[in-house]
Amino acid sequence: MKIYLGFLLLLFISIYSCSPNNKKEQVIYFGGRVAHAESDSIYLLLNNREKAFALDFDGNFSDTIQIQDEGYKKLSIDREEFTLYLVPGDSLILDTDLNQIETRFTFTGKGSNRNNYLISKSFKTDAFLSHNSELFRLSPTEFRNQIKTFNDALLKSLDKIDVSSAFVNKEEKNLNYDYINFLYTYKDSFNYYNPTLEQLPINFLTELEQMDLDNDEDYRTYQSYRGIVLTDLQEKLYQGYSADALLQKIKSTSIKNGFLSSLIYELDSKDPNSEVVYKAIKKHCTYQPWLDEAEKRMKQN
Repeated sequence: MKIYLGFLLLLFISIYSCSPNNKKEQVIYFGGRVAHAESDSIYLLLNNREKAFALDFDGNFSDTIQIQDEGYKKLSIDREEFTLYLVPGDSLILDTDLNQIETRFTFTGKGSNRNNYLISKSFKTDAFLSHNSELFRLSPTEFRNQIKTFNDALLKSLDKIDVSSAFVNKEEKNLNYDYINFLYTYKDSFNYYNPTLEQLPINFLTELEQMDLDNDEDYRTYQSYRGIVLTDLQEKLYQGYSADALLQKIKSTSIKNGFLSSLIYELDSKDPNSEVVYKAIKKHCTYQPWLDEAEKRMKQN
């Protein structure tokens, strides 16, 4: 489900990459039924492409997907998004009715346990955030405790289902990134929700200082990590760092491409600062379609 955290659009943009990957792809089967859908297709947002699944008149669909790496992906149905974890060789059958989505959204087949957990996690997270104004008005300590308690309960629920230890380890790391992302969101929205209180302590986000913000594998795997990294880079831009200097420091190809994509999206021919950013894009990006898009944006009146 949709979780309203900062820079959501940048997260979507950042999954696309300039660089080809030579790993051998493997097949996943994905089929089932989506009752009462408004659109005629549903979509899987993979690491470097979008895969559409056409729905027939009754909402049935069936197709295969080729993927290179296991990991977290996005399933888009009408205006809703759901996180899945796909592994080469999975065979997933979805049954859902969009008029009863919270009570009828289940997978069967190989890989169903981990993905049913993630769907349940989505609904629980939506419910947890349903009173987000109250949540973000909590004191820093209370907010931390609430998020930690919620995430601990999610992790503990994995003990009750049959999933691989590898997925449990991935999800534990994923929940930690979710936690830090929540703290980041709390920090950025603190003045809005708490206008009469003093500023947050400078060391409120110590977890961020201890993170490796240039990890290519984690960037490709975890949506929350992508959000943290792109938000940090955007904040550095606002603090006066140049796009060229930031791009020069990034070692991860995936992070560099994600940041380039976000920079291109923000180009504005009427903004004098965009010219400097545009020069940095031309210096660091070799993917011609992106260069063409940047040039087009800079020529717009």
